[in-house]
Amino acid sequence: MKKQILGTLIGFLALFGFGAIYYGILTADAAAEMMAQYEGCIHTPNMGLIVLGNILAAFLLVYVFDKMGVNDAKSGAYQGAMIMAIVFGLSQAFATAQYTFYDGSFAMTEWVIGIIHGILGGAAIGAYNSKLA
Repeated sequence: MKKQILGTLIGFLALFGFGAIYYGILTADAAAEMMAQYEGCIHTPNMGLIVLGNILAAFLLVYVFDKMGVNDAKSGAYQGAMIMAIVFGLSQAFATAQYTFYDGSFAMTEWVIGIIHGILGGAAIGAYNSKLA
């Protein structure tokens, strides 16, 4: 249980940290423009739900890595990328199918960002697992 809790915390810090840099700093102006343009369907992000989503994503990686025997940063980065490619791919497909403000280039960008999340979170969790192996 301790391994899962600490692994989830480490993965959360990597995922949330990257998200804070990308969404909170690098693309904040673009997000503000989208919120203004689509004010009827986009609102200010709920930080509690963002934290919860990152915790769940980190736990998903911890859980799957435990089953797969991922115990190093390199395989963690690779498997994290593959898992998040699927997770973000399906969410982008559904969002593109439903929302008028989503287009192919926006969905592809978000998909790639999701893969980077997986690489960073997966590497962090894999590196943590290597200390326990």
